[in-house]
Amino acid sequence: MANIGTGEYVLDPFDDGSSRLVGVKLSDRFAQFVKSYGEQLHEAEEALDCTGELWEARQDPLALAYTPYEQCRLVQLVRTDNKLFNKIIIVFASLCREMARLKDQGEKKFFAPFLMFEQGKEGEGEGQVLVGRVLRERIIELSQWVKRVYLVIQNTVRQLASLYHPQQKLWATSFKPVRLLVVYEQLADLLTTLISLDLLVQNNEAFRHAWAMYKRMTKSIRSEPARYDADDQRLVQFEKLLLSVEGQLFDGLIYQNCVEQEFDFPGLVDVRSNAVFQQDLLANIRDIYANLATRLGQKNESGLRPRYIGLCGLWGLYFALYKDASQKQLFKQIFDLHTKVPLVHVGGNAIFMAPEFFIKRMPHLVKTLGNLQVSKFRTEFLKTFDKAFLQQVQEVWLDASVWMVRMESNLTNRAEVRDILSTRVSLLSQGPQLSERAGLLFRTAVHMHLQQGVALRKEMVGGLMQCVETMKAIAETFHRRSAMIGESMQHMTDLIRFHVLRQLTPIRMRLEASGRYSDAKLDVLAALTLVSTVFSSAAPTPERITVARLCMHVLLRPDFVKEEEVDALRLMLQKLEGLANLSQRIQRTTDASFIYWTRNLIPLHLKHIYANSERAHRLHYLFAALEDVVPLLRGAVYKDGDELVRQYADSIEASLQTHIIERLCRDIETDLRLHIHSHLHVAERDPFRKGLPNLVPLVTLEPLRWLGRRLDIKGQVEHYLDTTFYNLTTVALYDWQTYAEMRNLALVKYGLHLAEVHLPGQTLDQGLDVLEIMRNIHVFVQRYRYNLNNQIFIEGASPNKTIHSIGISHIANSIRTHGTGIMNTTVNFTYQFLRQKFVVFSQFLYDDHIKSRLFKDLRYFRDNRQESRSRYPFARAERFHKEIRKLGLTPQGLSYLDQFRILITEIGNAMGYVRMIRSGGLFFTSNAVKFIPDLQDIHSFRTIITDDSDHPLPEHTQEAAKNLDGAIENLVRNFAEGTEYNKMLVNVFAGEFRDKRNSHLQNFYAIVPPLTLNFVHHIMKCKDKLYKKQLDDVTFTDDGFVIGIAYILKLLDQYSHFDSLHWWDAVNEYIEQDKTRITAEAKSNAKKDKEDLQTLTLTQKKLNALLTEFQLLQFSFTGARIFFKD
Repeated sequence: MANIGTGEYVLDPFDDGSSRLVGVKLSDRFAQFVKSYGEQLHEAEEALDCTGELWEARQDPLALAYTPYEQCRLVQLVRTDNKLFNKIIIVFASLCREMARLKDQGEKKFFAPFLMFEQGKEGEGEGQVLVGRVLRERIIELSQWVKRVYLVIQNTVRQLASLYHPQQKLWATSFKPVRLLVVYEQLADLLTTLISLDLLVQNNEAFRHAWAMYKRMTKSIRSEPARYDADDQRLVQFEKLLLSVEGQLFDGLIYQNCVEQEFDFPGLVDVRSNAVFQQDLLANIRDIYANLATRLGQKNESGLRPRYIGLCGLWGLYFALYKDASQKQLFKQIFDLHTKVPLVHVGGNAIFMAPEFFIKRMPHLVKTLGNLQVSKFRTEFLKTFDKAFLQQVQEVWLDASVWMVRMESNLTNRAEVRDILSTRVSLLSQGPQLSERAGLLFRTAVHMHLQQGVALRKEMVGGLMQCVETMKAIAETFHRRSAMIGESMQHMTDLIRFHVLRQLTPIRMRLEASGRYSDAKLDVLAALTLVSTVFSSAAPTPERITVARLCMHVLLRPDFVKEEEVDALRLMLQKLEGLANLSQRIQRTTDASFIYWTRNLIPLHLKHIYANSERAHRLHYLFAALEDVVPLLRGAVYKDGDELVRQYADSIEASLQTHIIERLCRDIETDLRLHIHSHLHVAERDPFRKGLPNLVPLVTLEPLRWLGRRLDIKGQVEHYLDTTFYNLTTVALYDWQTYAEMRNLALVKYGLHLAEVHLPGQTLDQGLDVLEIMRNIHVFVQRYRYNLNNQIFIEGASPNKTIHSIGISHIANSIRTHGTGIMNTTVNFTYQFLRQKFVVFSQFLYDDHIKSRLFKDLRYFRDNRQESRSRYPFARAERFHKEIRKLGLTPQGLSYLDQFRILITEIGNAMGYVRMIRSGGLFFTSNAVKFIPDLQDIHSFRTIITDDSDHPLPEHTQEAAKNLDGAIENLVRNFAEGTEYNKMLVNVFAGEFRDKRNSHLQNFYAIVPPLTLNFVHHIMKCKDKLYKKQLDDVTFTDDGFVIGIAYILKLLDQYSHFDSLHWWDAVNEYIEQDKTRITAEAKSNAKKDKEDLQTLTLTQKKLNALLTEFQLLQFSFTGARIFFKD
């Protein structure tokens, strides 16, 4: 029954069997639910057809927990008739559980902030902000945790010293031969945590630098508190707090302060002068050393590397308590263990190395060891390790493969259920050992090379990643077989408990049969009774294991128990403890978060996998290992955990994209092309010389599960090929058959399902494609001539018998093919083209010859305004046109003014093309909008299908209606408004043109008269060639010139300046004067010879043609100005 007031659970005093019946019923219902849920998941997986090779453990909706939960408190658990014995067991069991809890809390809560702290490049002040977050979230709490650890360790030492005291009767009668090894092991583990924290803080230079900046910031605030609205008194308190925290946590003295604290309690507990406790401490240190010395470096080593740190910590505690330098042999033995374990990886890039630890903590004791030659040993060790590394990796991989095969089997060859359970116990113990061996190989290789400053060999990268893959393969095997483990766990623990209780029975019988009961025998009987009690009634929880181990230390005495019985009981207890802590062991030994600090090896490994595609399935293990970093990132409180995870995920995906997916896409596309065009002999591929890459395993790889995302390599390759084939088909529709064959080949060769393009075929009036013009706009504006009134481009010259023309209908057809999005892209390409042309335009007007001539003509015009009646003299323009030819001609006979006129024409052609794009878009929209019955009354399809609430249509139908409404709305808006691209291109350049820095452009309007004269001569020459059927450089229209003039005058805001020249009036006046003069001359010389009259007639015709061309030019110019009207 639950006691709500106290939050405790109290067992019912009477059990009539109803609880058992209810439990059985609930168990049956839960079994039915699990079975039904599993069937539904299987159906969903088959329907989606996207189940990966591995499950993602973090995404499991249900998971099995193997660790039993203790429902009794230690006071209730430890109950024997020996009250004093009960107290001792309760005290030390409570201390052991508290030390284990503090160790677990320290590793999970306080390691991550110092492991992951990194200062970015955000600028000054960022480091202080990050430290402030860590200070607020963790550092104050860490300070309290350290104080709590100090108190627990102090209490543990005092309790041991109180028990192991020469004046303690209980020690003399019962505990003299007893060594409470489990207490010292827990103490060593907690000291390991303190040493690790010291190493992590000292190793993180970024945090120490940011902490120094944070202190400087507080001093700056202290110097000017009013400026920062701070209270001076509180600032003083805050500075004291910072100094206190720094001395306690950041000076590398967390462990040192712990072992150097005061352990004596005057008048009550004597520690430093307690010779009995000193000898007990030494004896337990020897026992821990003996265990490490025999197992370190062996295949059955499991979780002992951190214990070596704890052994060094215990020796440091012993030396701090007693300053005893007489135990040189034991110290040398502990010191020499570094030859088996040169380093212990703590986390990140922090490593523990025993020689450095002892040299720093007890230098005088180290000097007694003589010449150590640690550096030479490490160099030799690394050489030997490197030679055997790949072989050791293969051994672990083979052992793990055998283990996984045995784990997947049902062991039907075992006749007895007992044999099956025993084999499973052994297998469950071997898995974490194999995973830890692989992890140790990785960490030893990486950090020994880092410590020695030796580069890793390239061939070792594959071995390192194989270690990680082995770890995750073991983890996934445990996860895959979790149902079997959960089903067998209770039976396995029951079997081991049965063996333990069976082993204890003859011991009890011998003790009870002896007849004489001394205090020691009573304590042994109490221990035996307590072990039987904790193992007979419930599952082996961590609390019960701790109590049992303490009792075993009392029970397993040579004078009461035989040696073979001791070994058997210890082995059984070890197996039981392994099963009880199985979940924690699996998580600890298969945790590959250390890969975060070697992630620069990931690109190399991805390249290796791409080159050896038969290993593509190992990508699942790699990404499972990379996901182990997530808890650390979420625990790094200096920044938002979700943001750090997102950045990390993006960086890993970018590596996969660069080194696998993009290469795969390119290589598959190249392979398909070479295969399809093999008849052309474009490339000879020799499989014996270069080899043919087998890309199929990469394509057929099941989607990767990555932080809740689904990375589908096959899907991305299909998307890339679909996009590429579509785009290339739109550029050259006549290649549709080639790309159709490539799609079919991709299906046959790689199993890629590519979508059909479904592009409309070319029509007879398709003309040039917009995409082709856009990509070659610099060629287009040179070769084509624009007609302003008909909005048509005509090819200027062609070696063929026909010439191309492009009109609004052609543009509309292209837009129908590619969509309206091509319009904005085209304008963007035109903008880039105009930028390049305007650079040449500016350089021409900046030329000294041109600039000086324009200044001269403008000054002449202003000085003779009255005489010329404010009309720019035609003669001045004609003289400019002639004199500029003296500056030089091109090989084609073009002057600088001719080239400038061509430049302006190309600019105008580009603007004409933009105008045609807009007109083509409106034409396409008008053709499309005619299918809408009434533009003024458009019904919403989404509203129509959702009105009937009684019979709602499916969600995908509603989504389709929503998309249709959006398409109609977009169509109507484009039809009603359109986009003024001309105004956009005016606004984007006008500011720069009118800037004072470009003052040399302000005289452009003065060069327009000579330019128009040059253009008229040019167009007349082209028309003459057309009449004479000469095919080179012929045209009858070239309105790009007038659009270019109008556009540039608008950019420079010089319409009024040009109008002030009255150029068209001056032209008309000049030509009329010439015509009048020729007419008068013809009349006065009517009686002269016919040749002179014919010459005068031809001259008059030329003047009429000149006047006509100038008038046409004026009309076109007037029309072009309308396009750029505000």
